Amino acid sequence: MSELDDMAHLLEKITRDPLADAVPGRVTVLQASEPTGRARYQECALELEVEAPGVSGVIAHTAVVTTRAHWPRVGQILPARVSPTRPDVPEVDWDALATR
Repeated sequence: MSELDDMAHLLEKITRDPLADAVPGRVTVLQASEPTGRARYQECALELEVEAPGVSGVIAHTAVVTTRAHWPRVGQILPARVSPTRPDVPEVDWDALATR
């Protein structure tokens, strides 16, 4: 971990960020809403299964604004930071949608 990472982690703890104790994990897309209309960017409502060391089977609901080209697919697995104490609010690496 770099000095910058250490400082960011300390700031998360001081501000009581719910992800202060987050560890690397992943989410699996269980449900994703369909795009509607022709708007370039749209909100996709998602149901995710969250997994990380000590965490499994937790369901989270969230949304992401994205394009049709990068729309999440059911069954897709994305990297995430997961708090063992708040696994229902993962920090998903949405940039991974663009690399598929």
